[in-house]
Amino acid sequence: MRPVGRAGSDGSRMPMPVVFPSFAKINLSLEVIGRRPDGYHELRTVFQTIDLCDWLEIDITDEPAISLTCDEPTLACDERNLVVRAARGLQAATGVRQGARLHLRKRIPMQAGLGGGSSNAAVTLLALQRLWGVALPVAACQRAAAALGADVPFFLTGGTALGLGRGDDITPLPEVHLPVIVVVNPGLAIPTGLVFQRLNAGLTDAETVRKLAACLPSRVDWLATGNDLEATVFDAFPLVREVRDRLFALGAQVARMSGSGSTVFGLFGDAQAGEAARQACLNAGWQAWLVSSVSREVYAERLKGTMTGLAW
Repeated sequence: MRPVGRAGSDGSRMPMPVVFPSFAKINLSLEVIGRRPDGYHELRTVFQTIDLCDWLEIDITDEPAISLTCDEPTLACDERNLVVRAARGLQAATGVRQGARLHLRKRIPMQAGLGGGSSNAAVTLLALQRLWGVALPVAACQRAAAALGADVPFFLTGGTALGLGRGDDITPLPEVHLPVIVVVNPGLAIPTGLVFQRLNAGLTDAETVRKLAACLPSRVDWLATGNDLEATVFDAFPLVREVRDRLFALGAQVARMSGSGSTVFGLFGDAQAGEAARQACLNAGWQAWLVSSVSREVYAERLKGTMTGLAW
């Protein structure tokens, strides 16, 4: 898609911003198998995109500069931001001479286990290839995404997927349809690195991890698996456990922390029960959303973008 342009004050054609959704994810399950030789942890996780999203507005420019603004004042908009790093990395990889002005409207809580920053980076890679008229080979795009962060490769395709390694080795799974999901964030920002530093499980040695990784199944029973980071987070941040327990008390069939927290999601049998739970969590002073899962097909369709001012 190329912006069609709008009239400037001097009658010239100005580029029309294009808006892209940047969806959040939940981890339906997350297993920590052990420590890897590179210092990271060997994971097995099932990702699922949900329709809670940020919005990324992009104006392409003839000048090569990359700039980012955001409606969240605490978010860095310089080289520390994955959006900026993704855009400049794509420029370097493709040799494109155009630039971009990007504006991020944040709706996904930060440091909350929902992958907001990773999603923003992946959408930047995908959107700018389209708007700049360039294309990275699939493998190169995946490598670029993995270099930005462990969750970024998942957001190149979305849907339901198995993540191995650091979580960046992605295998699509049969789609899981979860129509009634309540996502709750109690307002805590929990850095992922802090959680893994505190992790005090009897983790497997690196050689055993290497052998296990070679024979990991391509499917996992996420309903029975859980999240291995919960005990560590619950010990350090009891409020996250309180949210989980409250969702169970409100009738959730499954209630589980997403990623390294602090967000917890609950699965409910019908929309009425889900909405009642959402209201109860709002009354407790927490952020809460009633959301649905987003399939790979819908994900790809939505990431085509839309001109500013047009409805989806």
